[in-house]
Amino acid sequence: MRKLATALCAILLLSGTAAAFSASASKWQGYLLDRQCADSVREDADPKVFIQHHTKDCALMPNCRAKGYSVYVASTDNDKWFDLDNKGNDLAVKLLKASKRRSGFYVEVTGTRQDKVLKTQSIKEIEEPKVQ
Repeated sequence: MRKLATALCAILLLSGTAAAFSASASKWQGYLLDRQCADSVREDADPKVFIQHHTKDCALMPNCRAKGYSVYVASTDNDKWFDLDNKGNDLAVKLLKASKRRSGFYVEVTGTRQDKVLKTQSIKEIEEPKVQ
């Protein structure tokens, strides 16, 4: 009986942790590019032009791929750069390879944030919102 009670407590604890994790997930929308190139424009006043024309071929080059990927989130108050975790990097490579685009990879990342790193649950390519 004691083992059954312990097992039930463990199941409840694990399901509560999973629910808390999924409940705290957030979404970020922005441009995906490799960290090698992101580092070269991270301090620019307006890196968006470079980012919009950054190519799939560059992002998938061995040196760029090895360094990992970042997401540039532009907003009216301030622009933000987030690096993807290992899972996010793997998902980014799959997305880039499957994409029909040649440049300008606008994505939505779902996950949790730890400082400047996105602990990625999913990533998908979306249309960039039109500026009115």
